[in-house]
Amino acid sequence: MKKSYAEIAGKRRAKLDPASKEHAQVFEHAYRIARQVVDLRERHGLTQSQLAERCGMDQADISRIERGSTSPTTTVLQRIADALDADLKLVARVS
Repeated sequence: MKKSYAEIAGKRRAKLDPASKEHAQVFEHAYRIARQVVDLRERHGLTQSQLAERCGMDQADISRIERGSTSPTTTVLQRIADALDADLKLVARVS
């Protein structure tokens, strides 16, 4: 039986030292935000350049956010949300 990504990743995460676990968490949070930006942008039928123009940003900045290679400020996230007719909100974690 094949293992799912979650099973494999979970076993690997369990073996990480505390600093690596913290780094992995930061990456996972950035990736979730990035996926939301990509999904909303695509639902609106926009290119990165078009979204960047709506936000008053460079396309390269949108690209970095969508790749999860930067941590955008709340101000930047709000500009993106406004351009995508979306809200920023905190959601309780499911434990």
